[in-house]
Amino acid sequence: MKLRIGVVGGGLVAQAMHLHFLAHMSDRFELVAVADPSATVRESLQRLYNLEATYTDHAQLLDDAKLDALVICSPAQTHAEATLAALDRGLHVFVEKPMCITLADAHRVAEAQRRTGNVVQVGYMKRFDRGWERMLDGMPESAESLRYIRVVVHDPEFGPYFAPGEIARGSDIPADVLEAGREQMRAQVREAVGVDSPAVITAFEGAFLGSLVHDVNLVHGLLERLGEPLPAEVIDGDWWNEGQAVTGAVRLANGSRWDSAWIQLLDVYEYRESVAFYFAEEVHTLTFPSPWLKQSPTVYEVSRAKDGARAAESFESYEESFARELAHFHDCVVNGTECRTPPAQARLDMDVLTQMFLKAATGE
Repeated sequence: MKLRIGVVGGGLVAQAMHLHFLAHMSDRFELVAVADPSATVRESLQRLYNLEATYTDHAQLLDDAKLDALVICSPAQTHAEATLAALDRGLHVFVEKPMCITLADAHRVAEAQRRTGNVVQVGYMKRFDRGWERMLDGMPESAESLRYIRVVVHDPEFGPYFAPGEIARGSDIPADVLEAGREQMRAQVREAVGVDSPAVITAFEGAFLGSLVHDVNLVHGLLERLGEPLPAEVIDGDWWNEGQAVTGAVRLANGSRWDSAWIQLLDVYEYRESVAFYFAEEVHTLTFPSPWLKQSPTVYEVSRAKDGARAAESFESYEESFARELAHFHDCVVNGTECRTPPAQARLDMDVLTQMFLKAATGE
């Protein structure tokens, strides 16, 4: 069964990943329409994908297009509104991370999903990375011997990966639409953490919820597999450099510690992301490439002592996790498969990240 799909937001992740894979997976999806406030972006995507129609916003799209599902790639402050509107129309929803900005909106989305019974899948593509799946299967049976978890990401954003003009960008968004979006962002960040300066928005919405959320989510999945109770206790958090560097720390029930750091380094044309679980007798590590590099493998490595030496095993796959998550979405809608990344899971991630931010903001 093909799903008639509309996409809200024609920005970077939509153009670089989702639209490409939706069009490629034509046995599963019929890409019908895109909504974006920029006429330049709409016209570019219309030419590329031969869409039935384009719209300025999700409300117009939902009113006019006949759809089975919606893929939401618009700015984070619009996610809850668009998701709830789609569920009210009986549609299934794939929403990019973060699912939303406030915990109250996260609760509303989770309740609406339960009420309607429709699929809401959050865009955590790393849960569909075959390296992550291999690590999930390869770890010890419990967290008894877990000593430490370390996550470090440094990120040049998209600069090194796209040529000028490769991604259509519109400078023609109406001024009132831009200001309404900024005010919506300020209001939601203020509701979430009590303050809304530009640096706070960069740190909380951009770094914690927009970037570190991926690693928190994948670590949560691994801890769940080990039987660790979630959420664990957040014990520290910090941010600096106008919100372009953040850290957070968690104390696990078995007494060990989990530290995470994300640093934006725009002038270093290198992306590095590593997640390491240190057990008493083995170390399990995931090393991710930039998400903008298609078919670039994540490397999963396990090292142990053997015969008086270090013995390491590695695994890597070239399957694209962005494609695999969309295939899963189709499977959930058509075949009733249990969603791997539902709203309740996203709310847990948001709660932990909000606590990390507040540890820094309140000086606790």
